[in-house]
Amino acid sequence: MAKKITEQKNTPKTAEAHARFVRMSPRKARLVTNLVKGMYALDALVQLRFINKKASSVIADVIKSAIANGANNFKLKKEHLYISSITVDGGPKLKRYMPRAQGRASELRKPFSHINVLLEERAGKAKHSVAGLGLEKKAKAEKTTEEKTSKEELAEEVNKPGTRSQIDKGEQDIKKNTVTQKRRLFNRKSGV
Repeated sequence: MAKKITEQKNTPKTAEAHARFVRMSPRKARLVTNLVKGMYALDALVQLRFINKKASSVIADVIKSAIANGANNFKLKKEHLYISSITVDGGPKLKRYMPRAQGRASELRKPFSHINVLLEERAGKAKHSVAGLGLEKKAKAEKTTEEKTSKEELAEEVNKPGTRSQIDKGEQDIKKNTVTQKRRLFNRKSGV
């Protein structure tokens, strides 16, 4: 019995997540999964943010779920998790029909996908931190104190006689930028 326990400690812990019956073609989803295969999970999330494909948001959600599973169930560190395998399997196909010429009907197949993600722990660290990925918990008390102090500082600046506040400067800069953008938008050949 003791041997089995030591064997389990030596094996790397894995975290997994699945998304089943996702309404997209497996072939199109595999284009995105091939880009993030073997990457650290946090780096993959950053990479998926800038991919202009429908599958990228779904795959990012599955990776976030796998990270949460590893952190909550197995106490794995988010920075050390990497994608050991990510697969997209075909699901069932909805069959619809489109009317064609001379009384015929052609079949339209609308495929589903099953996305599976398996994360393992590796000794290195991800390049990108957890901040900004929607994975960290933010304390409401810290937010409110920061907001109060910033509002108080702005109120003090506005109340000083003879000085323009940062708010006024910012508003004037925004107005100036919008005017120049409109000129560029409508007067393409003027060279402004």
